[in-house]
Amino acid sequence: MVVSEIIELPKGRRKIITDEGEAFYLYKGELAKLNIITGEKIREEDYERIMMEILPKRAKLRGLNLLTRRPYTEHQLRQKYIDGGYPEQVIDTAIQYIKDVHCLDDYNYCVTYISYKSSSKSRRQIVNDLKNKGVSQSIIDEAYRKVEDNGDLTGEAEVIGRLLIKKHYNPQTATFEEKQKMMNFLYNKGFSMDSIREMVG
Repeated sequence: MVVSEIIELPKGRRKIITDEGEAFYLYKGELAKLNIITGEKIREEDYERIMMEILPKRAKLRGLNLLTRRPYTEHQLRQKYIDGGYPEQVIDTAIQYIKDVHCLDDYNYCVTYISYKSSSKSRRQIVNDLKNKGVSQSIIDEAYRKVEDNGDLTGEAEVIGRLLIKKHYNPQTATFEEKQKMMNFLYNKGFSMDSIREMVG
């Protein structure tokens, strides 16, 4: 494997591109220690050290640091790594480590998210949100059962009621046009038509 190009980046980072089309990032000091030079071969033992030691260690710390700031799903964290230029094998190693130390768990993420968001969003909205975060339907369904069993799931009628109050909607005084507008608003939010009709009046 030969180094085709080394691109200078801010904060001392360097992007190394090989003749095999592979790319990874190191710091200036690491290049010097490993004697990585444009046009020269990367020694097999040095490449192994980069992929098995240097980058995985950095990726693990990066992931744990991100998770101290806010929760992520596995898909979201993986995308962060991809955006950071980490090779796939390094990403897999880092994610498995973070899962093994119980800092990354899509099921627990969903339970927390559903418990919090069910007071302001419809089930359809929440499911779409979680799917967009890369969570599977089976994990979402399992998490919903857990939240419901815990008694932490807000009923659809209660959520609609809160939205009606927030919108200053009064079913006793609302005109036909106002009712239609509110029904469309709630339907677009993912609530069932039966619940909408019951609450809107």
